[in-house]
Amino acid sequence: MTDIALSHDPTGRQPPALVGDHVALDFLNSFADSNGEMVDWIANGPDFVAWLVRTNVIEQHEAQNVLSQFSSQALDQTARDAVTLREWFRDVLVQVKTSGTGALSPTDIDRLNAILAQGVSFQHIEDVQDTGLRLAAKRSWQNSDDLLAPLAAAMADLLCNGDFDLIRNCHNGPCTMWFYDRTKGHRRRWCSQAVCGNRAKVAAFRKRQKQNSQ
Repeated sequence: MTDIALSHDPTGRQPPALVGDHVALDFLNSFADSNGEMVDWIANGPDFVAWLVRTNVIEQHEAQNVLSQFSSQALDQTARDAVTLREWFRDVLVQVKTSGTGALSPTDIDRLNAILAQGVSFQHIEDVQDTGLRLAAKRSWQNSDDLLAPLAAAMADLLCNGDFDLIRNCHNGPCTMWFYDRTKGHRRRWCSQAVCGNRAKVAAFRKRQKQNSQ
């Protein structure tokens, strides 16, 4: 059986950068800059399912069941719905960061609640090797749109429990990435120190060189 999460991407895209430290922010970052080009990692149904696996929203075996249970047309439509939800939430998050949760309209809240109501979850006993029995929450996928429910739950969690002072955009101007700053001193500035942080250091070094040469 093909490993969805690790399968080769025929488009040549890099795997999505999971730098948000929160599923809702990683969801926003599923449309972002990759090597100088804006890339959407949820371009179709299989993309969406693969992204859900990569972000641990669903497990590998659930993804296989979803792909076999629902038609490609249904999954493609759900991916389009996911993109619409993502871009709506992007605007909502900017609004809330600026004006607080009081800026949320009843329509915005109703939209998330309607998606949350689609989710069917239940408790399930698992016999885990070496650790014994464990009670875990499981989901039942009645239709492909149910895949949006855990994302709506992540968005609701961010809106209800998030510290908006710690929810930030990458300090690198061209970068569109969001992240939740969970560092001890809350001084995180970059989506990735290795990428945008390094680019900023290189740019600052070149600027100093130019100034020194004048």
